[in-house]
Amino acid sequence: MADVKTTIINVLMASDTQKIRSFSFGGKGFGPAVFPILKTFIDSGTIKAEYDSSKSGMAEYDYGNNTLYLGFTEATSLTQKALIIHEATHAVYDMVSTKMSVADSESIAYIVQCQYARANHSDPSQRLMGNTAAKDKVFELAWAIAGKLLAGEKPSLSECNDMRNAVSQHPYYMGKAAADAGFNG
Repeated sequence: MADVKTTIINVLMASDTQKIRSFSFGGKGFGPAVFPILKTFIDSGTIKAEYDSSKSGMAEYDYGNNTLYLGFTEATSLTQKALIIHEATHAVYDMVSTKMSVADSESIAYIVQCQYARANHSDPSQRLMGNTAAKDKVFELAWAIAGKLLAGEKPSLSECNDMRNAVSQHPYYMGKAAADAGFNG
């Protein structure tokens, strides 16, 4: 069984992450240069990395205790690596106590996740997908925005608003999309 901390660090430090393009969403910037910095927080124990069997193939970042939880020990698929990137994005914003809504936080994380997957997939038309219509809409829109970013284009305000709206309809975030994401350092 692989060490979860090593699994996360290996994904963060791989050259694949540097294919992600820097962008701004809702006035919040993101760029892949933050991943080596995040690695130092993980190495120092400021951010913990733990296996949680109850996550069963999923992952989560808990800003309350600064812990990245994985429901797997090895990232053997592009989907698993992209999921680590998604949760690491939340950890980045938590470490600098960025104030933003849940909708913006999730929108950014899904866009980063989709950029990573799209840039590293042999067939970029084969996008990440959700298992319900509401979950899939988030991936559909994030995949399209990721494609624009990877092509050097910026998403329109309308595309960003559509992304926020899709997140607000996602069953995990419904009813709390407008709330503060809670990033507290």
